[in-house]
Amino acid sequence: MKICFLKPRKLKLIPGKVNDDPEFKLSARYMTRNVLLSAGESQCIFKICDGQVSELVLNPSPMEPWDFFIKAPEKSWEIFLQPLPPPFYHSLFGASIREDFQFGGNIEAMFAHYWALQRMLSILRQIQNE
Repeated sequence: MKICFLKPRKLKLIPGKVNDDPEFKLSARYMTRNVLLSAGESQCIFKICDGQVSELVLNPSPMEPWDFFIKAPEKSWEIFLQPLPPPFYHSLFGASIREDFQFGGNIEAMFAHYWALQRMLSILRQIQNE
């Protein structure tokens, strides 16, 4: 199974679904950050400006800026994105306890926008399982 945020065909659906979500709109209203999601060797940067996903950059160049990252092996993302994931894979907080999920960069900004990130990942879970 390929991760939805790494599939070019599904990548096109993500900004619209995330931006149309009322919970994301509310929780991300002050968020302007570049978020790097990494699954194994593959990466995607979610550019969020004023609470809207404005652009997704699949496999960005090393010079592409990001504020913070969430990295895990592809297998861990597959478990995290299941419709009903097992314990410790259900949320960012649970994932933070897992040794295979890593957070880095501006961690303070990441947790300042925790609910927006959590909602975005929930939407990715829905897209993954459509």
